[in-house]
Amino acid sequence: MRRPGRTAAIVVTSGLLSIGAASLAGTGVAPVAPVAVEAAATRVGGHADAGARGDAWIARLGDETLPRRPTEALLTLARRERPALTLPELTRHVALDLLLGDAAAREVGDATLFASMRVGFPPEVETRRQWLATLRELWPERIDRAWRKARLELPQAPDPRAWAALWSGSAGGGLRMDEQLDDTERVAAARYVLLRYRAFGDERAGAVTLADVWPLQNVQGRRMLRAGDLAYARAQARQWLNERFVAQWLRQDSGWSEQELAFVHRVVQARLRRIAWQRWQGLSADPHGDAPARDALAAAVTTEEIAAFYAAHRDRFQRLESVEGLRLRCADPACGDGRDLRQQPGATRLVWQLGDPRPASELDAWALDLMQAWPVGQVSPAIRHPDGGGWERVQVLAVRRGHHPADSETVRHEARQALAMERLETRWQQRQQALIAAAPLRWAPGIVPPADPFVPERLTLTGAPGHAH
Repeated sequence: MRRPGRTAAIVVTSGLLSIGAASLAGTGVAPVAPVAVEAAATRVGGHADAGARGDAWIARLGDETLPRRPTEALLTLARRERPALTLPELTRHVALDLLLGDAAAREVGDATLFASMRVGFPPEVETRRQWLATLRELWPERIDRAWRKARLELPQAPDPRAWAALWSGSAGGGLRMDEQLDDTERVAAARYVLLRYRAFGDERAGAVTLADVWPLQNVQGRRMLRAGDLAYARAQARQWLNERFVAQWLRQDSGWSEQELAFVHRVVQARLRRIAWQRWQGLSADPHGDAPARDALAAAVTTEEIAAFYAAHRDRFQRLESVEGLRLRCADPACGDGRDLRQQPGATRLVWQLGDPRPASELDAWALDLMQAWPVGQVSPAIRHPDGGGWERVQVLAVRRGHHPADSETVRHEARQALAMERLETRWQQRQQALIAAAPLRWAPGIVPPADPFVPERLTLTGAPGHAH
């Protein structure tokens, strides 16, 4: 789970280019990015040449115009990880995210896409924070300077007794996934001032209350508030104020138009919807999460398909069937000195076969796990016991490996999941290609489109099913 108060800037291309994490804890000011990024942002921020005018565009996607200045700014960030990326290449990735985000909202809907996000931040909060985090990275020093100069926070000493009384009626400290304040708590939260601030921009002087910060929390943040963590609540109030200040600064001092700022917000929102759509279908690294599309495909896999998959991928269904070795337990890491344990006094034999129960002793079970993973013949270095009470060397003498039976539940489950994932990935690729074909990019004059047709990069999933142990 992400720690409360941390926001990552947008991944600009289709899941490949991470811009990096921006810490919003405390004051909410992001870490200062390299000066070159801010200089580049200034050039595309309307302070240099006529080619960066706010009405300039890079391409059109259906009826939508992709403005040039924000797209070039996103390119500046993306080149941190992919220096050779070109503007047209990035534009195609952004366009695909927009198409996928719109399709996800239209066909599935946000309520379904984000139904499993009760433990996380509300999608509108996550979208706004990623939008701000992305734009912060374009002008980090200017925003930081302006924030320090403004000195918005006024002296304020919240009453700790009133704070404790506010939560005195909370029942228990258990984990609540999507709890809301009750009517009495809402009234009290609106009255409890965490921070007062001076006027800035077109914002009048005002106060940040608990009612302002409560809707912005994930489950961990709500739990910290209910536990009476006043310091955390105050930090969240400062973050709320900083985010308001940054949004005001962007409108007044970035040199960008409302339409350009809104375009970056749309890109962020589209990307979050695309990621949620992939997760909802089952195209994620977690093969055990709720995924109706993947589950339906897995259920449709036939016995013949399982048998064919097993025959073609027997290496994926290997299992350890027996292991025989020696262990030497001693009080210091110098024991055994790396010599063959067969000549070491005190070495004991350890034998395990498929079907044997796990050793009752946790230390013996740990030594067996170590032996099962160690190469045959080699003597391990001295490895400290998990409880810190001693050291262990192991030497594997013999290992026998086999395969799960073709009709085992392990094979049926793993094959179904692997085939379902393959078919999901194929459908995903086809869907992306269809969206691209239905809404081709029309490039602005002077933009040379890439010579190669756009082929969306395939997903790289970690922890995917199909690997039996």
